[in-house]
Amino acid sequence: METVPVASRAGGDRLSDLPDYLLHSVLSSLRSRQMVQTCLLSRRWRHLWRSVPCLDVDQRDFLSVDPEREALKERLARKRSFEDFADSVLPLNGAWPLDAYRLHVADQYLRKDSYRWIRRGLARRPEELGVAYGFRSHPDHPSFSFDLVSGGAGALPQTSRLRSPHLSGLTLSKEFVEELRSECPVLEELKLVNCGYDYAVGGRIASRSLKRLHIEGHCDDSYSYRGFGTLNPLDMPALVSLNLVKVHLPHSEDELQSLHVASITYPDKYAGEYLFMKSLRNATVLELRSFTTTGLLLEEEFRNFHNLRTLILTECDIGDGCQVLRYLLENVPNLETLVLNDCKLSGRCRRESASSCSGATTFHWCNNLKHIQVQYKDHNVPPVLVAALTQIAKDLVRRTQRNSVGWLDWIHRVVSCSHTHIVSLSELYTAASVVVVESDNSMSDEEEEEHESRVWKHLARKKHDRDGAIKARRRATHLARR
Repeated sequence: METVPVASRAGGDRLSDLPDYLLHSVLSSLRSRQMVQTCLLSRRWRHLWRSVPCLDVDQRDFLSVDPEREALKERLARKRSFEDFADSVLPLNGAWPLDAYRLHVADQYLRKDSYRWIRRGLARRPEELGVAYGFRSHPDHPSFSFDLVSGGAGALPQTSRLRSPHLSGLTLSKEFVEELRSECPVLEELKLVNCGYDYAVGGRIASRSLKRLHIEGHCDDSYSYRGFGTLNPLDMPALVSLNLVKVHLPHSEDELQSLHVASITYPDKYAGEYLFMKSLRNATVLELRSFTTTGLLLEEEFRNFHNLRTLILTECDIGDGCQVLRYLLENVPNLETLVLNDCKLSGRCRRESASSCSGATTFHWCNNLKHIQVQYKDHNVPPVLVAALTQIAKDLVRRTQRNSVGWLDWIHRVVSCSHTHIVSLSELYTAASVVVVESDNSMSDEEEEEHESRVWKHLARKKHDRDGAIKARRRATHLARR
C-alpha cells in the first residue's frame, strides 16, 4: 500500500500530497523530457516518472529556437543529447505495459536509430503507438512494419494489446497490412498521415476489429496525389468512422455495413472514383470537403442514402444559383440537418442580387428537414444563398398549404448562421415576419418581393444605427479608461 505524506501547512506543497495514480495522470500529459525534469522538484517526485504509463519522446524538445543560426557543433551536441535521452528513458522506465508510446523524430539522419527506439517501445506492449517523422518526405522514406523494427522477431506479442497506431511520414512495407489483419487482434483505430505505401499490394487494408480509419495524403503543386496510392475495396465489417483526406478513392461500391460517420476531402477528379460514394450509403452523418459541382451533382448516388440525417458541405462548390443545394434537398429523402461551411458559388449569380437569382424550382423532399446551418468565415452570406433558402421555404409552405407568412416562420426555426454574425439570418427573418403578419395574406409574388425589399432596407438601416451606437459606446469606454 502506497504511503502519502502528511499535508503541509498553508502555503506548502499540496500537489505532492496527491496519491501516485493522480500524479501519474498529470505526468502523462507531459512530453517525456519535461516529465523526467520533474524529478528535481522534491524527493517525492524523484522516481515518480519511472512508473508513468505514457511516454512521449519528441526530438523537437531538443531543437534550437533558431536552428538556421545555430553552429554545426551545437547542432551535433543537441542531436547526441536526444539520442542519449531516447536510449535511456525506456530501460529506466520499468517493464510493465504502457498505455501509450509516442516517438517524433525530426532529423532524417536518425531514421535508422529510430527503429531501435520503436522496438523498445513495442516491447512494452502499448495500447497506443505513435510514430512520426517530421522531415520532408522523399523517395527514401523510412519503411515500416512491426516485423522490420523488431529485427525479424515478428509482431506478436508486442502488438497483442495494440488498439490505436498513429503513423506519420513513413513508407509502409508490404507486410504491414497483413500484420494489421493477423497480428493486431484488438485493433480499433488506425491513423495514417502523409504515409507512402508499397504499391505491390495496392494499398489494401483489412481488419475485422477496426472501428475508426483516418488516412490523410498530400498533393504537390500540380494537385497530383502522392503517398498512399489508390485504395482497394475496404474489408472492415466493424468500421464505424471513416475519414479520407486527399487520397484516391477505391473504385468500388461495396457497402460498409456498420458505418455511421464518414468524411471525404477533395477526391480525385476522375468520375469513376465517385462510385465509392455508394459504399457510404449506410452513414447517418456525412461530411464532404472541397467537392466540385460535378462531384456533388450525382444522378443516383445520393438517392441511396436513406439513413443520412446530417450532411455537412465544407468549402464545396454548390453551383450557379445553388443548384447543388436544390438537388440535395430533392434527392436525400430523410435529411434532417444541412450544414454549409464557406461554400463557393460559381457562375454569374455569385455577385447578383437575391431577387434575380431566386429561381422557380419547386421542392419535393423537404418534409424531414429541421435545421440548416450557414457559416462563413468573413460573416458575409452570399445573397444568392439567402434567396435559395427563401425559395425553399416558400415552396415548402405552399406545398403544405400554410399561410403566406409560414415560410418566414420556417426560416426562423430552421435556418441559423455563424454565431459571430452581428445580426443572424434568423433575427432578420423574425423581424420580417412581424411586419408581414400585419399585411394581406393574399399578396402576389411581385408584391411579396417588393415588400421583402422594403423590409431588408429597413433592417439594414436599423443594423447601421445599432453598429454606430456600439462603436460610440466603445469610444466612450476607451476615453473613460484613459
